[in-house]
Amino acid sequence: MYRKMMLTSFLIIVLTVSVLVANFYSRTAGDLKRQAVETSERAMQQSAVAFNSYLENVRGFAWSNFRDFEFQKFVQSMGSNPDALSKYTGDFTIYVNDNPIVWSITVDQLNGFSLRAGNAIPDMLPEEKARIARIAIEASGKGVWVPSTIYGLNADQMEQTLTFTQAIRSISLTSPGPIIGVMMYNLSFHSLDQWFKKVEGDQSNRTYIVKATDGTIVHSLVPSERGESLLSPDDLKSAKKAKGGHFYSRRDFGSALVLYEKLERSDWMLVTMMPVKLLIKPVNDFTKSTIVIGSLSLLFSMLLAGLFYSRTITPLKELSKGMKAIEVGNYEVSLPVRSYDELGYITSSFNRMAKEINRLILKVYESEIIKKNAEIKSLQSQINPHFLYNTLGIIDSLSAIDGDARISFISRSLAKMFRYNISGEDMSTMEMEIQQIRLYLSIQKIRFEEKFDYLIYVEPGLEQAPIPKMLLQPIVENSILHGVSRSRHSGIVRIEATMEDGDRVQVKIWNNGMPIDSERQEWLRARLAGTPKHGESVENRSSIGLLNVQARIRLLYGDDCGVSFESSSAYGTTFTLMLRNKVHKGGNEG
Repeated sequence: MYRKMMLTSFLIIVLTVSVLVANFYSRTAGDLKRQAVETSERAMQQSAVAFNSYLENVRGFAWSNFRDFEFQKFVQSMGSNPDALSKYTGDFTIYVNDNPIVWSITVDQLNGFSLRAGNAIPDMLPEEKARIARIAIEASGKGVWVPSTIYGLNADQMEQTLTFTQAIRSISLTSPGPIIGVMMYNLSFHSLDQWFKKVEGDQSNRTYIVKATDGTIVHSLVPSERGESLLSPDDLKSAKKAKGGHFYSRRDFGSALVLYEKLERSDWMLVTMMPVKLLIKPVNDFTKSTIVIGSLSLLFSMLLAGLFYSRTITPLKELSKGMKAIEVGNYEVSLPVRSYDELGYITSSFNRMAKEINRLILKVYESEIIKKNAEIKSLQSQINPHFLYNTLGIIDSLSAIDGDARISFISRSLAKMFRYNISGEDMSTMEMEIQQIRLYLSIQKIRFEEKFDYLIYVEPGLEQAPIPKMLLQPIVENSILHGVSRSRHSGIVRIEATMEDGDRVQVKIWNNGMPIDSERQEWLRARLAGTPKHGESVENRSSIGLLNVQARIRLLYGDDCGVSFESSSAYGTTFTLMLRNKVHKGGNEG
């Protein structure tokens, strides 16, 4: 007994500490993660704005030269106008010196003359320059950013960077004119690396410029990564939802937070990838400290508990025996009070508790029986009377026809239905319930004439099966009002009552009318799954007839019975009622 109590106390303390730590971790980790994501998004937006400003600065300077008629004349006569060459070389040199992000500028005339300003002259290999020139010419005067490779500080050292290239046209007032040259603005690889290092900081996140169309890397701090695929097709779909934002992606190192911002007037975007575990590292460290402190506290608590339990074991044994008696249903147990201290007070309270439980169980049992019967009567009285109004409308429209036998038939049928409904019994038989349905369907057949028919089958032996009165009426009525009456074709309602395994009775109500739309089906299934029981009100809810049927079945037959349905345009709509051949304990068999 002593060991059991010690073990119990240990488990209680461990469980309490575990729950507190888990709750703290889930709340704090979620908050920190959300704050870190928001902070990272703001930093990414600021970085994108700064980088866009660099790109737009270069683009704007290039455009100012592209549309300058004097500059166009200079390009055409580059080899024969040394004064203009000196002027524009000085202008470009000043621009490079004033903008550290720019490494060099090259203006090439198509016949071979060139202007170069800035660092590393020549600035790139001939084949690289030819590739970029082809891209500019294909763009036909539109500026294009492309990844490129240029000379570094040494002639034998190549560096990766970004180049803005634009074909130069001889523009007149009447036509754009032919292409006469190509401009190339090479960004400084040193400035790019410094900018990327500043964005990445001291953390283990990585920043890339990525092509938005295929997810390949355009530029990063690791030259060998250029051209590699960074984003999967699913990642690209997530990135297309907005101009900027974040999503999560699975990587070799685990889950990663991917932040992105699209760069203006290009098919590139700025991407930062950060391990999720990095976001919650502070809370993980704190959790470890909490676990250590909790373990030490647990050990100290166990020592104190051992001293306490050694002096209280005998009274607690008797209390344990009393608890076991309660567990097996002996609520008349009474324990001897041996002292007047805390344990004596607990024993006295236990005796009062057992006596009160015994009294309350009897009271609750009687109350539940009364309440269930009241609920059944209340639910049965809520049946939607629309079909009665429709029937009266039919009688009213036919009353103008003298001698029409249909009026007499409808009146007699209606009288039988009213008589059946107001009779005192709560329960009926399958035979009588089906007879009421026949009367109702006969009236509807008069209403729809040749556009409607019905079939009813009851398995022999089920005629006297007990069934709640007016249980099938709401579903049959819905099949006509919401299915058959809305269809352009002839409607059919088929009712089948069959015996299933054991004492189960299955009633299927099928119609070939308008199907239930998918959104409505989802809503109905949710409502049927949450049908209130044991006094929870179903008033003020839509589809009260169907929920009424579900509630009555659950109350009378148990939770494993009820209503289900399937609906499609190909197979029509089928409602299936699963009942029993006897009423569940607690129901009113009337």
